[in-house]
Amino acid sequence: MSTQELFAALQRLLTCPRPLPSTAIAVAGMLMLTPATAFAYIDPGTGSFVIQGIIAAVVGAGVFFKLFWGRIKTAITGKSPEPDDDVDE
Repeated sequence: MSTQELFAALQRLLTCPRPLPSTAIAVAGMLMLTPATAFAYIDPGTGSFVIQGIIAAVVGAGVFFKLFWGRIKTAITGKSPEPDDDVDE
């Protein structure tokens, strides 16, 4: 899409009979500022960052299921959870 087409689309958006939300106008403005092609370089640090994110997601899911396993098991089986004997009084 050329810059002239983007300006024409923005002009149509701004002159439409009903008002548009400001987010639509902001998105149109951001699209006009983005380049047509991206010359991106992915260095080794990026791969390390992706691996770190995957590990964090797996650990986070493990912690979530550990904390809420009783509720999940109750929801699936329909039985009430067993009383916890580890409660300090």
